[in-house]
Amino acid sequence: MNEAYRKIEADPKLKDKVKLIGIGVGNSSFEVDYYKNNYKVPFPLFPDAEFKIHKLVGEVRTPYFIGVKNQKGAAPKVYYSKLGGSQDPDELIKKLLAGSGLP
Repeated sequence: MNEAYRKIEADPKLKDKVKLIGIGVGNSSFEVDYYKNNYKVPFPLFPDAEFKIHKLVGEVRTPYFIGVKNQKGAAPKVYYSKLGGSQDPDELIKKLLAGSGLP
């Protein structure tokens, strides 16, 4: 994910349009901070010790990816929702961009 984040941030077409965040399902702030520092995670991570966010998204297994598109004058739209990731950052970015309307 760190490499995918770096590639997104380095691409002028994506930098200000695609944002990555991580949710620490079942993790406290301490655990999330430890993970962020230990693995040098450059994108925001949020603790979810009480599983509140996890429940809101349907108690899915992890890793789970959700692509959400902000729309002017309308509610945000989920365009991607899938269990599992990819070992290849380029493939993951391609999957996340499909259906987003971005190049």
